Amino acid sequence: MSAVATVRPSKQNASSNVASSTSASAPPDSSSSSQAQNHTHQPSPRTSQPVNGTHAHTHSHQHNGTKGKKKNETPVDPATMYESLKNRIAALEEEEVLEEEEERRFAEEAQKSVKGMENSAIHAKYIELFAELKRLERDHAKEKQKLTKDKDAAKSQLTKANQTKTKMESLARELQKDNKRLREDGKRLAQCVEDAQDELLQMKSSLTKRTERAKAQDAKYASQPDIVVKVVCRYRAELFFKISRKIKLSRLFGAWTDRMKACDSTHDNASPKDKQAGDNPAHDAGLPIMQFIFTHAGRPIDAEQTPEDAGMEDGDEILAVEIMDLTLDGFDVKEEQRQLLEKNWTDAPQEARRTLEEIFDVVVRERLKDVLRQYELRERHFECVIRSKELELLLCRARAAEQRQLIENERLRLDEAEGLRNLRLRKELDDAQHAQTMLIDKLIQCCQEVVRKPNSERTQRLFASLRDELEKKRPRLLPVSKVAATNGTDAAPVD
Repeated sequence: MSAVATVRPSKQNASSNVASSTSASAPPDSSSSSQAQNHTHQPSPRTSQPVNGTHAHTHSHQHNGTKGKKKNETPVDPATMYESLKNRIAALEEEEVLEEEEERRFAEEAQKSVKGMENSAIHAKYIELFAELKRLERDHAKEKQKLTKDKDAAKSQLTKANQTKTKMESLARELQKDNKRLREDGKRLAQCVEDAQDELLQMKSSLTKRTERAKAQDAKYASQPDIVVKVVCRYRAELFFKISRKIKLSRLFGAWTDRMKACDSTHDNASPKDKQAGDNPAHDAGLPIMQFIFTHAGRPIDAEQTPEDAGMEDGDEILAVEIMDLTLDGFDVKEEQRQLLEKNWTDAPQEARRTLEEIFDVVVRERLKDVLRQYELRERHFECVIRSKELELLLCRARAAEQRQLIENERLRLDEAEGLRNLRLRKELDDAQHAQTMLIDKLIQCCQEVVRKPNSERTQRLFASLRDELEKKRPRLLPVSKVAATNGTDAAPVD
């Protein structure tokens, strides 16, 4: 009786009539009916036991419901929903197996109890109800097979969607790493640009100062093209010469030598020995030639140089030292020059000390001027080197700026293409998630309808609509996984 009631509630009255008629017409078979009743009440503990953790699952839901008042409701995870649905389906399948076994036992007991009956109407009604029950079982098996196929299809779609989500998350992490590296490169480039700008400002300031100094020197040279130079010979004379900065010093040296020769000729006019030497051309040829060594600031001067090349300024002194050849015979003529030295040399120690100090001061002053001129020459050379380095640096900066512009344009183009691709992928992913949510809702609704009304028209319509939805959504979900797999590292992070 209870077996028929579990499958079809409308058959409870008929089964109760069958049981009452059997108990009234066949008293000897009361033991069999009592056994049937015992059989009907025995499976109840088995069905009440938890199947695949359904009781524990409901208990956990109740426990979480008490805590849900304090915490915000979390969104339902599709995987969790799928597991709960799977557990529910397994529980329903086990209950159906148990019900089939009970129905089979009840049918056998009913046949045994009705075997001795003569009431054909009751027997025919019972056979009709049993045939209807078998037909419902066959329909239920078919629907369950369809539901299993739909469940497998939904599971495959869910797996693909989860794989797509995992790929998108990995791509998002890679893009975040690339963005971090680009930000660090941008900061480093900005720091390099700032350092280069500081160096350029310093170079510009130094170049401005040197240019002003060079302009002042050029203006000085233009305003004072001629200079007055003092040529000093300690044992002969001191002469002042006015020369141009562009004229070679050979002219000054020649004028000095001619003047010294003229002075020697005037001093030696009273000497008869010199007159004989002048009358004898061979003796004139044997006389030593007057030669001088000219030094400026302690360094020898070449006759081919100009005052500008030698770094001479107005009022500088040139020290002239005569070269005397003692190997020639005609040198004896000039022995009287020693008296000139003795004549010009004073015996006073203070005067001698003063003379030596003056000579030392002149030499030191000339040396210092030479050091300053060398320093200026080195400054000019350094300026030329700096100017060449600046030109190279400007060329490198221009090339670097051009490369940065090209990289920036390429990056903007890639960002734009990546943004469009991300929008398309995000839209496809949202569509897939929406379709997945609708599919799960339909599955839950179908399961509820199957549990409540196994063979109703609404259940069949729901299964038909669910099948149509699966057929429609399957071509849409497949391109999403293909696009996510082929994009590689080009996908953008998904919120």
